[in-house]
Amino acid sequence: MTKSGSSARGGVSPSRMRGIGAMAKGAAWAALAAAATSCATSPMAPPPSSVPDTSPTPPGAGVVTRDGVTPPFMANRRITRVGVLLPFGSRPQESLSLYNAVELALFDHGDPNMLLIPRDSGGDEAAAAQAGEALLRDGADIIVGPVLRDGVVGVSRVVRRENIPVIGFSSDRLVGGDGVYLLSFQLEDEIQRLVSYAASQGIRTIALLAPANDYGRRVEQTLRAEARRMGVAITASELYVRGDAEAGAAARRLAQSMASSPPQGILIAESGSPLRAIAAALVQEGVNQRQTRFLGTSAWSSADVLREPTLAGAWYVSSDPNARNEFEQRYQRVFGQEPHRLSSLSYDAILLAAFLSAERGGAGFTRGAIERNEGFLGSDGVFRFRNDGSIERGLAIMEVRAGGAVPIDAAPRRFTTPAS
Repeated sequence: MTKSGSSARGGVSPSRMRGIGAMAKGAAWAALAAAATSCATSPMAPPPSSVPDTSPTPPGAGVVTRDGVTPPFMANRRITRVGVLLPFGSRPQESLSLYNAVELALFDHGDPNMLLIPRDSGGDEAAAAQAGEALLRDGADIIVGPVLRDGVVGVSRVVRRENIPVIGFSSDRLVGGDGVYLLSFQLEDEIQRLVSYAASQGIRTIALLAPANDYGRRVEQTLRAEARRMGVAITASELYVRGDAEAGAAARRLAQSMASSPPQGILIAESGSPLRAIAAALVQEGVNQRQTRFLGTSAWSSADVLREPTLAGAWYVSSDPNARNEFEQRYQRVFGQEPHRLSSLSYDAILLAAFLSAERGGAGFTRGAIERNEGFLGSDGVFRFRNDGSIERGLAIMEVRAGGAVPIDAAPRRFTTPAS
């Protein structure tokens, strides 16, 4: 295959882009070419049509026209300009993985008329707003990113007036809406899916263990609201300062308090070593897992759950594991390492841009098209955007077993009801 498309480095310093551009050169592009024949084409986007040139644009090679930044080799084309805002300076490793996925998506499904314009979103709202202003000058038709809440708030503040859609990665649904969409893993939908499934299996009493931070408080608030809706009682709640010792101590307190009347489920809103400390402490305190099911969020979607034998038999909510596995295997074949958990989001954002712009270029990024009821099929399964900017995903329920986690209630492959 020949390099007939491109990803541009408009507005990014040459020193920064030497680091960013190096991620997909040389051996990585040889791997891309070798892997192309085994790539599964997502129905969200057209088949791959070109291989992007990932070399950094030399100083002066790009010119800014009335429409926006236009490299000479793309002169007289109908260019779709995609701004990519990632925290390259403050979170370089995470950003590297997300940008790897951006270029992988462009290789797999991109259009030769699509121009990537990466910029550093910075570490706060003001920096993201400045980056957004720069992308407006660059002529961006759509903006992918930023990752964090403050970044999404900052960039949306300056681009909403120009009706430029933003596909951000924040999980805080309060920052979405009015042309800002959150392609993320949102806690509220996960809790709803988990509680609904647990109730369908006869679980009517649930206790909670969660860290005393914004995440834990959101879990508790959402759990109580969903439990009321499903007729489930929340019998106890323990919030703790996050750490292994504190998490284990909270688990012991909870186990002792419920010894005479154990709940049918315990939601453990944790990951990593605090999760393992909690599970071990509950079992040591005599919690009978034949009576009390351990429950978890998508934060369990890692090898940690497989390394802790006391989690065997537990249930947790997850994105579609089959779709996710396909993406991770493809990424590993190309880049020789595991992707960051959020890398699938940047991959899907580029697929979304390619799909919507396939026929009309930048004019295809309308709210009606982005919010279409049937949604899209991406690297974490089916998803669609609500008109408030939040995302609805098709989620699976997984059970932890000795050989690995397996789906016990599969993620849907399409939506059968209107968007809420």
